[in-house]
Amino acid sequence: MSRSLRVVAYAVNGAGAGHLVRLVAIARWLRRYAAWSGVRLEVFFLTSSEADGLPLSERFASFKLPSKTMVAEARIDKTTYLALAKQWVWQSIALLRPDLFVVDTFPAGAFGELVSALDLCRRRAIVYRPMLEEHARRPEVQALLPLYDRILIPESEDHGGVLVPAAARGRSRFVGPVAVRDRVELPSREESRARLGLPAEARVAYVSAGGGGDAHAGRQLAAGVEALLAVDPELRVVLGAGPLHRGRLPRGPRVTPLVHEVAAELAPAFDLAVSAAGYNAFVELMLAGVPTVFVPQPKIADDQAARALRAVRAGAARVVEDGAPAAELAAAARALLEPAAAHAASLAARALVPRSCARVAAAELLRLCLPAPEVDRAEAAVTDALLGRAGALGVPEELLVELMHALDGDGGHASPARELGSLLRAAGAIVELARAEGAPLETLGAAAHDAVRRLRDASVEDRRSAIERVVLRERGAAGGAGEARPC
Repeated sequence: MSRSLRVVAYAVNGAGAGHLVRLVAIARWLRRYAAWSGVRLEVFFLTSSEADGLPLSERFASFKLPSKTMVAEARIDKTTYLALAKQWVWQSIALLRPDLFVVDTFPAGAFGELVSALDLCRRRAIVYRPMLEEHARRPEVQALLPLYDRILIPESEDHGGVLVPAAARGRSRFVGPVAVRDRVELPSREESRARLGLPAEARVAYVSAGGGGDAHAGRQLAAGVEALLAVDPELRVVLGAGPLHRGRLPRGPRVTPLVHEVAAELAPAFDLAVSAAGYNAFVELMLAGVPTVFVPQPKIADDQAARALRAVRAGAARVVEDGAPAAELAAAARALLEPAAAHAASLAARALVPRSCARVAAAELLRLCLPAPEVDRAEAAVTDALLGRAGALGVPEELLVELMHALDGDGGHASPARELGSLLRAAGAIVELARAEGAPLETLGAAAHDAVRRLRDASVEDRRSAIERVVLRERGAAGGAGEARPC
């Protein structure tokens, strides 16, 4: 890869994890498209979220600043912290000098520090989540949006409710809802329950209060668990406290707490959810088709009540006010667990959020830095079919991309779009052969490129045959080495 692209993702916020989750979701697709385009991608996260383990779990580097919440609890002087935080962000951006700088929601930054830092970035973009109008109208929002080269709105255009100044409307794009997992990446209901150690035939409900940083999260979790355990003596409850939660959690023989698991990845296990209506929880539950009782939380900028009402109108959810009696919450949950109601609500949820559009957002960002035809080609190649095949084979998507490039002979750009499917099938067959023959998968991509290095005008089948011969030869070499090794 002779070209490189450095991206800095800014997820500095207060008590939530939503900013970080959205940017991680988009960065995963930036990496996929860059791999197809032959671009060496460097992604750095600047974050104050106490959920900073998320970038690590997705193989992204991150730099961590203490959150405002943690600073207050640690009794650190606020003035000292603000001065340090502003300089930390500015110096980090100055040292990294990103080709692309991506901010979530707040154009001025958490401390107003980005005004003087944006000039250090070659291209600038913002993921502009819908917010309460009184917050969106603030000068530090409207006056700074025109400083960004691209404004990505992670909602469908028909939902509206996004205030953008006239000077920036030409740079705005409604990309659709963004989730950290695509539907094709979700495991089956049976597999999800097996991961959680739950019976396949049980009825399972999920309880969440968002990222766990809300002041009332502990009380909301306890209320949700209490109400659900009263609904059905056989109901199993999965407790998603969130990465920011601290303190005691409800316990019991029918309560399964999530520890390091990603709730979005296990959503197919749930027959029902009781959850706050934050952006990410809403999108993840609706995407997975989970009927939900939403308990909206009051936020400074986010209108959770309006978001939950959308799901109610679609027939996917019910809403119960925070602090409502346990009997009211239990009655809403019981109604959604009725088989006919559950089936209808699940279908409505899937229709409300039919797919994650993180890939759309990533493509829009890459078009700021790469030629549009290259990005178009990557979009055509890296599809649900590729993700599904990689998941079924249990290999990184990048390995299939490497093999498809080796088979194609021109970095994935020679074959027309109609032939991409055949390249994927051939790449998958090579992986299956390598696994059956005991050849090392970790070096398979490099071996494939070496095998076809001199086959400039060869057909795909000739290239495949050459790669398969290498696989068989490596099997033989591995077998011989094993036989020669003394006991």
